Amino acid sequence: MLNAKVVLTAAMISALTVVSACSTEQVVDNTVGATSFIAKTAVKGTVGAGRLAVKGVKKASGAE
Repeated sequence: MLNAKVVLTAAMISALTVVSACSTEQVVDNTVGATSFIAKTAVKGTVGAGRLAVKGVKKASGAE
């Protein structure tokens, strides 16, 4: 026969499993978002540095 302690224990285990799954999904989402941001920033920084170098070379050579 089921008693209150067994039902309560099963309910708590279920609740912890659901919370754990949500937390894990959030961690994965945050990690993917941060990685994407870092990659975009690195690419933009590299492109910006390249453009700046080209402008500097043009200015130094008097082509502009």
